[in-house]
Amino acid sequence: MDENYNEEKQLAVGFLERRAPVTGSPFFGTPDGVWDPGTNVSISGEFIFIFDADYDPNGNQQVYKGNYPASQTVWARLRGYDIPLDASATEEERSIAKSSMFNVMYALGVQKRDSAIFYQAGDKIVIPVGTYPYTETDVFQFTTKASGALTADEERSLWEKVNVYPNPLFGYNTLSNYYSNTPDEPFVTFTNLPEDVTVKIYSLSGTLLRTLTTDDKDSPTSPFLRWDLENESTLRVASGMYLAIVSNPKYGDKVLKFAIIMPQKQIQRF
Repeated sequence: MDENYNEEKQLAVGFLERRAPVTGSPFFGTPDGVWDPGTNVSISGEFIFIFDADYDPNGNQQVYKGNYPASQTVWARLRGYDIPLDASATEEERSIAKSSMFNVMYALGVQKRDSAIFYQAGDKIVIPVGTYPYTETDVFQFTTKASGALTADEERSLWEKVNVYPNPLFGYNTLSNYYSNTPDEPFVTFTNLPEDVTVKIYSLSGTLLRTLTTDDKDSPTSPFLRWDLENESTLRVASGMYLAIVSNPKYGDKVLKFAIIMPQKQIQRF
């Protein structure tokens, strides 16, 4: 009974039976084709499964049984199984068969209160559903911002997160090069940048080494900007501490400090 949509359906149901007793094992069942759990369903293993399918009084839902007419006999398994390729089955049946627990919506464990009392014909068990499942009749509405536009507060929040990584950078780390994955072409990345940005990189002595702008990004709207550790003369900088002043006309300046550790190199010819 679906009280939200005032619908009532009879659904397909199956149950699991644990195998016969095994020497030394406390877990055993009575695989007799009858749903008759004992006083501990964890031991008997006779769990009930309610499928996302209408009830068939003739038991012709082959996907839950397996053994499709085919050149190979394959019985259904709750862990999923493959219907033989030469079997006459729909794509939906093959998808259900492959899935662990098929298309089960609910799994229930019901046991006897004591060994002498159990359900009789005509008894009714009511199972409340705490979490309502989504159906094809459910409708959801949501809104998005045009072109992913951010609010003023969201833009300010990103500006507060402007940073540089890796920090410190070890120049022989292959993971620090996105393009060629070679250890001799390292770079650092400035992140959470606004569209209009200027990054000026200085040594601790105050020497301006490199100026990067929005034009140096992969795209103007990208929040990332990479520095290849070269100065304006395309020479690689040395190991040491560096300062970066990140500037934006709207938010002002932000100062970042980072370290670069370059590997020792021997120049063969110069």
